[in-house]
Amino acid sequence: MVADKLRGDLYQAATKAFDIQNPTQALISLLQTTTELLGVERAALYEMDDSGSGFVPRFSHGIAMSELGHVPSKSEHKILRKVFSKNQAASTNGETGSLGLPLAPGHIACAPCRIGDHTIGLLFAGRDEGGVFDDTALATLEILAARAAEIFTHARQTASQGYLFHKLSLLYQATHAITGTRDRAEAIKQTAAHLLKATSADECEIIVFDDGNGETQRFRQQLGKTMQQKVVPISSDKMPDYPIHKKVLEELRPESISLTPPVGSAKDIAMLEAENLSASVVFALAAGKEPIGLVRLLFSHTGHKINEQETELAQAIINIGTVGLQDAIHFETAEARATQLQTLGEIGREMTSTLDLEAALQKAMGHTQHLLKAEAVVLFLLDESAEQLIIKASGGARLRIRDVAIRLEEGIAGWVTRNNSPLIVNDVRTNPLYHSAIDGQTGLLTTSVLCVPLERRGEVLGVIEAINHPRGTFTEADQNLLRSVASWAAVAIDNANLFQGEVDARSRLESTLVETADAVVLTDTSGRIILVNQAAGQAFRINPELATDRLASEIFVDHPLGDMLMDEDANLPTNLEVTTPTDRVLYTTISEISDVGRVAVMQDITALKQIDRMKSQLLGTAAHDLKNPLNAIRLGADLLSDAPLTEQQRKALNMMQRATDSMTNLITGLLETIRVESTSNFPYEPFQINDLIRRAIEDLRPLSDDRKQKIVYQPPDDALLIVGDPNRLNSVMANLLSNAIKFSPTEAEIEVNLRYDDEEVIVRVTDHGPGIPEDEIPRVFEHLFRGRITVQDPNNPIDGTGLGLALAKTIIEQHGGRIWVKSKLDEGSIFSFSLPREPTPKTGSLRKEKVG
Repeated sequence: MVADKLRGDLYQAATKAFDIQNPTQALISLLQTTTELLGVERAALYEMDDSGSGFVPRFSHGIAMSELGHVPSKSEHKILRKVFSKNQAASTNGETGSLGLPLAPGHIACAPCRIGDHTIGLLFAGRDEGGVFDDTALATLEILAARAAEIFTHARQTASQGYLFHKLSLLYQATHAITGTRDRAEAIKQTAAHLLKATSADECEIIVFDDGNGETQRFRQQLGKTMQQKVVPISSDKMPDYPIHKKVLEELRPESISLTPPVGSAKDIAMLEAENLSASVVFALAAGKEPIGLVRLLFSHTGHKINEQETELAQAIINIGTVGLQDAIHFETAEARATQLQTLGEIGREMTSTLDLEAALQKAMGHTQHLLKAEAVVLFLLDESAEQLIIKASGGARLRIRDVAIRLEEGIAGWVTRNNSPLIVNDVRTNPLYHSAIDGQTGLLTTSVLCVPLERRGEVLGVIEAINHPRGTFTEADQNLLRSVASWAAVAIDNANLFQGEVDARSRLESTLVETADAVVLTDTSGRIILVNQAAGQAFRINPELATDRLASEIFVDHPLGDMLMDEDANLPTNLEVTTPTDRVLYTTISEISDVGRVAVMQDITALKQIDRMKSQLLGTAAHDLKNPLNAIRLGADLLSDAPLTEQQRKALNMMQRATDSMTNLITGLLETIRVESTSNFPYEPFQINDLIRRAIEDLRPLSDDRKQKIVYQPPDDALLIVGDPNRLNSVMANLLSNAIKFSPTEAEIEVNLRYDDEEVIVRVTDHGPGIPEDEIPRVFEHLFRGRITVQDPNNPIDGTGLGLALAKTIIEQHGGRIWVKSKLDEGSIFSFSLPREPTPKTGSLRKEKVG
């Protein structure tokens, strides 16, 4: 019967229904169930606090909440240490007392409320009678603690979703209310109202530093009351002057001060006391990185403070308020700025739509003088060589200025040029920079000056100077306006300089191209010929003047040069060999020229080709002449092998046979290389690259098996058809694989990989041999080159002629592909080659032809 009851308690703890949609009622019911199943008088449920430093009581049964204290997450009590370290229930016994635990005195049990690897709560049970808790009671408590963790988690998720919905709703309302008005005061009022809705603050104060009239405005609104507005004179330190305000304005992030506990400087705390406040959170009202005001959330009651979520929401509303405030300010000043913007646009159009720079600048200065209503506006250009500023344009009815020059170290204009910084001087008599001698040249009596630099790409081109404001004082707004004009003027000057530089550079380029000994053809971006120099005209028998402005395909008809100059999809730069009508061979490099088009530079290599053919003929003849004597020597050596020989004679004979075999292989490879290099067109046909790789692997399988090596190849799922000479490409694959086998140690693994896209296939052979020294990598594809690794052991050199990789390179390049190697010493080498999906041979037509 007892066992049945225990099982029943465990079953009821695990299955009892709790209304999880009502977390409060569910947890109260869970505590009631705990007291019933465990037969205890008291139970309490704790939850991890926001800081993660401990647990706070949430619900209790049989004991008042006020009697329950905080439980630290690093408690030294033996029972709690066991709960935290072993993540299981524990209880007091005869040896461990309950002093220091919630629900004490008596027998106390505790189980962790865990979700995943985290303990988010604690479930306590306590009784005065009935003895210690047995294992079944602790197991029941653990089950109930797990049920409590589920309810806690659901409650947190529900609260998070509710807060998110509340936050989004409030932000939507704030955005609609704040940005929906064009009245500055209303935008500030709505910002304050929504901040009070979003936080627990009692009051909100918004301080706007400059209202457009050089004054600071302070707006304060209490919860449930109308807004109070106070206008105070603006001060240089962005009033009010308190440490917290300065810190917020410098760092542009919110800061808090409070009386209890005391947080903030003595001056800040004194401010709170003077205003009968308990705490304050201060935010920056900033446009980008420029502070335009402050927002103060004020708390009257002790203990009230803003949490992290409220801070985040308040900052979002303040950001919206900044946008709304700026929109309102912009709207209020729109009409006043309309004329300025229209005039600035007209100035910009005039200065950037013509290359008559002097006339454009003169008009612009007239417009600017009218806009600023200054007595005169003057534009100086910098003459760096003479270290002077020269007046090039001016606006103003009384001026008699033309090419007046001042030294760079003189006057306000000289200072602005040297420092690349604007300057306002509203009383020139008190400023030491003022140079009165200039008035004698201009006919003006200067009283006030506004001067801004003409700057482009960090370089000062000159200055614009506005002279004598009608009311005697230039403002920052005037400076901004003049800087806008200066920006347009700098663009116009820079464009004119760039255009002239482009004209000069093109003239020099054309002179260079015309006079160079190499043949040159230059086209624009549409393929029309810009230039055919004299050498190209002679080589192709065309008239350079008649070819100009015609499409390259019309001049070089059915010729690879015309095709490449017109092909929009060409991969440039590229090299190819072309022939002329007089059968000259030209090595051609075709490249893109940014913002111009394409250029083909051709060098006559006819003589080099003839020398190459003569070399091949000489090597071929020598090879043939050497082959016959070698065959005779080999035959004689084979006959001698059957004769009775001493051991020393037998060694000499074997050495002679190996030498003749090596020479024969070298000559055979040399003849094959010559034959491939002299063949310009291979018999192309479609074939499966997978089949080629498999065939090469199977052909070399006996050699790899002898060395107990494994060749790994995972072919792609798709059939991969390419066009080329399968026999030649098979020799390339066989060469790379045989090298990998020779240079890899026994029992090594050799990997073959194949990848592809719409344009090309790439085959990669990876070995785990000794690798290639870095200084030898550029030479591995040279004829007859053999690296140090091959002869590292003089008594057992690695077989080879030094021709295989050179032959592979020739075959791959004849197919329009490329071959390369990556290697690390003591790690191995990766040889890779790429082939186009369709044939693009090294010589001949560059047009793609259909297969079949």
